[in-house]
Amino acid sequence: MGLLLVFAAVFVFMQYNAFLYQDTVVRVTYVDNTFSYDSEGPDGDVERYYDQSMKARILNGEKRGAEISLSNIYSDSGVNDESYRKGDRLFVSVSKDVKTGTILGKKRDVYLVMLICIFLFLLLLLNEKRGGIIFASLLINISVFLFALSMYGQGGKLISIAFALMLVFSILTLLFAGGFHKKTFAAILSTLLTTLLCYGIYEIVLHSCKRLPYEMMDYVVNSADLSDLFLTGVLMGSLGAVMDVSISIAAGVAEIIKQTPDISMKALIRSVREMGYDIMGTMINVLFFTYISGAIPILVVKIKNGYTLYHLVNFQLIFEIIRFLMGAIGIVLAIPVSGLCAVLLLHMGNRNEEGQVK
Repeated sequence: MGLLLVFAAVFVFMQYNAFLYQDTVVRVTYVDNTFSYDSEGPDGDVERYYDQSMKARILNGEKRGAEISLSNIYSDSGVNDESYRKGDRLFVSVSKDVKTGTILGKKRDVYLVMLICIFLFLLLLLNEKRGGIIFASLLINISVFLFALSMYGQGGKLISIAFALMLVFSILTLLFAGGFHKKTFAAILSTLLTTLLCYGIYEIVLHSCKRLPYEMMDYVVNSADLSDLFLTGVLMGSLGAVMDVSISIAAGVAEIIKQTPDISMKALIRSVREMGYDIMGTMINVLFFTYISGAIPILVVKIKNGYTLYHLVNFQLIFEIIRFLMGAIGIVLAIPVSGLCAVLLLHMGNRNEEGQVK
């Protein structure tokens, strides 16, 4: 109950936090929509465009309380524009006479904080103390990532930062998830080894093929570090899948040994293989859905604008295909590698300890 009250207080605060921003924040008080014109696309589809005339009240700064006029154009699809409604809070640039303004963007911090609160509430409700630990590890990983971005902005080498992030993410995430146990160290070791194997495979295959059209990647604005940029994305994508498989295999082996300490090596390996079968199918499909979901919006837009399937596969989907294949290879490799590390550290280590005791 107390947690719900805290979340409610945070939500109310976010509704009235305009004073925290240097940019001018306004609340839309009136909207009038009128049809403007039609535009026909390459495939014959017609899209309608509308004009919006709005009134808004300034919520912060010296001109707080003043009313200004705003205008906006939006389309049915909303691909390159957005429609606004009464009650929306917007960032604007106000004219000198404080009568009109230019919309800079929509203030979305309320929705972001709402989602974070829902996520944290469910995490704590279902996992209690463990949920708090998971959330703390997430915050630390985000902080590490932001620090790495600042280092890159100061001139750091992208690929070196990527490998450092792999090491830090693997250790921090798995330690928070599994604690200081042998299974955790087995998972860390197998994660790093598998990711390095994926990197080696990537380098061998890419150097034996012609250069990828890196300049066609989404959101690329300059030609610096394009190959390293793509490699970083591939490694980070593979890392997440590999970590999941590694900790699952290590935890499974640890539980089997705990329940049946006298299990033979052959039986343990057979159990690891069965766990691998169960994990592999679902994880590879999850990886496929993850990458394809990220590509769907831009693919739909390009198809609507007359791009051919050949162009999409060779200059758009090729990057998602490589990311998916490297992640899938990582999942497949992680099963034997994590199984081997877990058996060596947990089963054989346990046998050695028993022998020393005897």
